[in-house]
Amino acid sequence: MLSFQVMFIRAMSSVLETSQASAVTIGHRMPILATLPFWPHPDNLIEASRMVTEKFEALAEGAVAATDEMAQLGLRAAFGEADARDLASGLMSVAVAAARPAERRVRANARRLSRH
Repeated sequence: MLSFQVMFIRAMSSVLETSQASAVTIGHRMPILATLPFWPHPDNLIEASRMVTEKFEALAEGAVAATDEMAQLGLRAAFGEADARDLASGLMSVAVAAARPAERRVRANARRLSRH
């Protein structure tokens, strides 16, 4: 298991990358959302649908991943294999696992939308 400091630095780096990708994605999607009620182009309707469905998919995947990480941490604690540092690292790994599906989608969206 990685040390808490290494996990924290990686998580913060990921947050910064995700923030940048989110800004790119929002910048590309705002014009679509603004024009959708007036000019419902099929491509814009598909993108609007994708906006919603991908969030639910990421939510479900993140919940499953976080539950798995939490179960592993709980088992280690139950069998006396975890101390306070392991608890801190374990909770960080739960948070990272929960956020990973959303991070992947945000980065993929930024790449995909930047090509158009």
